[in-house]
Amino acid sequence: MRELRLRAYEDVTADTLQRLSNNSPGGILCPRLERLHWDACGTDNALLFVRLFLSPSLKKVTLYNYLLLTQSDLSIAIARVISLLPISLQDVSIEPGYEGDEALVDAVSSFICRCGPSLRSFSTRTPLSEVAIRYVIQLPNLRSWTVTRGPPRTVPASILPSLEQLHLDRTEALPWLHLLASRQKGIVHEHSASAMSHARTRESLKSITCPGSAIVDSTLLSSLITFRNLATLRVQPDCPGEEVCMFRLTDDDMENLATALPRLEILELGSPCDYDSCNNTVASLLSISVHCLDLTVLETHFNARTIVGDMQRLFDGGIGSDRAKCKLSRLMVSLPFEVRGKDIRAVMVRLKVIFPCLEAVGYDGYWRQLSSELGDR
Repeated sequence: MRELRLRAYEDVTADTLQRLSNNSPGGILCPRLERLHWDACGTDNALLFVRLFLSPSLKKVTLYNYLLLTQSDLSIAIARVISLLPISLQDVSIEPGYEGDEALVDAVSSFICRCGPSLRSFSTRTPLSEVAIRYVIQLPNLRSWTVTRGPPRTVPASILPSLEQLHLDRTEALPWLHLLASRQKGIVHEHSASAMSHARTRESLKSITCPGSAIVDSTLLSSLITFRNLATLRVQPDCPGEEVCMFRLTDDDMENLATALPRLEILELGSPCDYDSCNNTVASLLSISVHCLDLTVLETHFNARTIVGDMQRLFDGGIGSDRAKCKLSRLMVSLPFEVRGKDIRAVMVRLKVIFPCLEAVGYDGYWRQLSSELGDR
């Protein structure tokens, strides 16, 4: 067996594992196991038998536990499990539930500092110590990293040389994006070897995910467009109440994004909120379509209240009519209630010019009629 998934609802009890352990003189139940995913509940004593699955061939471990604030004894037990994980792993994801527990912070930080250069992917929402962060960012083969806090007080000159995927899980982690971007722009003066390392990061980074608390504005954009080889960009702003929209880009900003990141395949800038108060218009969709020809997923805000007039002006000028377009088939936006009747047909016709392969629009009832029109065409 090469892969094992143990889930909380499957009720693998400590008693069951104890019996299996008694019948396994060598101490390992699956000597060829390569991938272990353990999804436990908050009182799962079976976790203590994780040693039974730590085979010499193990490459990937995902440990997830629903830990409550009051379960200090369990956090110590999980910390012990983490201490048993082999340091030769290639892919590690540790999600112990309550992230702020001191025992877990120490355990995860200690484990990562023992890992060797084989580590390629590391994800945890448990805050790491500054020592652990400095160790992680110098791992030579780390390709994917989920980070919850900002850079330490001192950062080595050469960092994250092989990084391909960066997941910024919280607002506190956003300074990593600006730090990496500033080094790519040459704002930080370095020796030639360090400059070459940062150039490699600029070339190697293919995916960035920003936290839902991020404001999508020109400041964030100025850092994102530094990484010209991005294929995936996800920013999922959570627009709060009181008519506050977290999406602040203009049509010019969206064109800058599209021209700077032509290799985008997935672009998610947040599901449109109810305020429909954005400064960008349907023109931004055209910019994306003509510049990002490999795009397959698009979710974005734009001001749709004036979409009929905006489209009329856009196409009366013949803008983009002779340009190649992306092959996007589903557009994730929303349409205000004001657009009805014959205007829906006009919107549909022009959207098909912007996205020739479009088959469906939206994920709610607002655009259901439009999607039906697309299907009938």
